[in-house]
Amino acid sequence: MRVILAAVGTVALVSSAMAADLPVKASSPLPAAPVQTWTGFYAGGDVGGLWTRNGSGVWSPLDVIHYGVFPNVGTLQDNSVVGGVHAGYNWQFAPTWVAGIEADWSWTDAKSSFSQPWVRSDTGAVRPNTLATMSLSEDWIATVRGRIGYLVTPATLVYFTGGVAWSKFDYTGNSHNELITSATQLPFVAQSQFSATKPGYVLGGGLEYAFWGNWSVRAEYLYYHFNTAAAASPVSDSTGNFPQPVFFSGFHWNGDTKINVVRAGVSYKF
Repeated sequence: MRVILAAVGTVALVSSAMAADLPVKASSPLPAAPVQTWTGFYAGGDVGGLWTRNGSGVWSPLDVIHYGVFPNVGTLQDNSVVGGVHAGYNWQFAPTWVAGIEADWSWTDAKSSFSQPWVRSDTGAVRPNTLATMSLSEDWIATVRGRIGYLVTPATLVYFTGGVAWSKFDYTGNSHNELITSATQLPFVAQSQFSATKPGYVLGGGLEYAFWGNWSVRAEYLYYHFNTAAAASPVSDSTGNFPQPVFFSGFHWNGDTKINVVRAGVSYKF
């Protein structure tokens, strides 16, 4: 019995010594947290509010001597909603700077207009059943812009943006007289309608915050400027009672169009 116990003790001592001599396996390191980067392609959508200032609209009536009314002049401005899509590429250079390029397309139903009755040139009285109406509306706005921004935090980007812009404008003018009190007061209708895509520029800035993987949200302000001056002179009024060139009528859209947009958006980086 003593021999058996002695043998067991010897085996235990040898096993302990061998275990002490074995190398200790190092524990596996924890995976490193991913580093936030803004570099890459992205796309998204945005929605916001828009307000415009388009200068003035002028309807020049028939010859004042023959028809006896002053021109109609009114301001053209409006506010509306705007929404669209955007896509671009960011490049994060240096630890805290981001540069990129972005293109966007936005839809809006902004329509600046005015309506006024005719005013007699001799007495200053309003001519009843007369109306001159002019409008200038925007269908869509598109831009290609550069962006440069500074990372306040790894996930928060403050940026400036600017570039070229295009917008489709619809021009409409109508002036008519429905009152007939004598043989010399004949019905008159002058009207013009056309569309044009105008180039311009855009400037602005905003704040963008990256969250939840590759998603980011933004809030930005954009200022657009377009030269929208135009004129139209109908060949003759639609009634044929006042042929050119003895009697003339013309619509004039004066000045530039300035558009201000405040919008919010969301983007996904691929």
